[in-house]
Amino acid sequence: MLKTVLITGCSSGFGRLITERYLRSAQWKVFATTRNPDHLADIESENLVVIPANVASPSERQTVVEIVSSSCDKGLDCLINNAGYALAGPLETLSEDQIRQQFEVNFFAPLLLTRDLLPSLRQSRGKVINISSVLGFVGMPLQSLYVASKFALEGLSESLSYELSLHGIDVCIVEPGGFRTKFVQNIDWARSDADSSKNGIYTRQMQGYRAFLRKKMEGPGGNPNKVADAVFELSSKSSMPLRLRIGSDTQALYYMRRSMPQKVADFIFHSASKKLMEAR
Repeated sequence: MLKTVLITGCSSGFGRLITERYLRSAQWKVFATTRNPDHLADIESENLVVIPANVASPSERQTVVEIVSSSCDKGLDCLINNAGYALAGPLETLSEDQIRQQFEVNFFAPLLLTRDLLPSLRQSRGKVINISSVLGFVGMPLQSLYVASKFALEGLSESLSYELSLHGIDVCIVEPGGFRTKFVQNIDWARSDADSSKNGIYTRQMQGYRAFLRKKMEGPGGNPNKVADAVFELSSKSSMPLRLRIGSDTQALYYMRRSMPQKVADFIFHSASKKLMEAR
């Protein structure tokens, strides 16, 4: 009997790689959501069920829940909330729609999908793996909304790990650092709803931040398959840690935060943020 896993946001990046990793094992039936089914058309596997859906849409999310629940007679073994994107730009220049959409996709979609699949997960004593980020515990200028959505996801996940443990459901937060995906290229930059005077105030910071990201993209980066392998291994364990930090940058920032006095850490991060926005 195949185990069952639902993975969201599988068009590219971690979602696509995680999907491929589960299928290679030949021990899992994979339900993969994507807004662009054509992006998975090249994967040939009888164990793959592609569900065209935007999980931020209530009606499409409900369709996902119905398909998965009706297909998993013994319950869903693992839910991987991966779908997400980054909104970047000064808070002052972001529209209310942009702000709300960031939280709809990165926070409310995984929250509500998890809630609606709890009966199925409880039946199998399953696992929930939420893909967060190094920015789930460290702030970043010009990405305040993305950071806030990931902080919220981390708080939700930690609380649920305690709440659901009595029902045999394990929850893990995965915190990847910088890896070679199209994440940076896919950033949604604040544009144009803001008036030109507001944009002008932040021009220097935005140029510096874009330069920083360009350098980051030109660097070697980590192999994203490392994240896919780690997620797969998590679901094979009898129990999962609450958090899994992947990448040397994530580990370094975490230990810096923990080991330094708060004032020292704050000073270092303020200084680093200033240099980041002045990059050329």
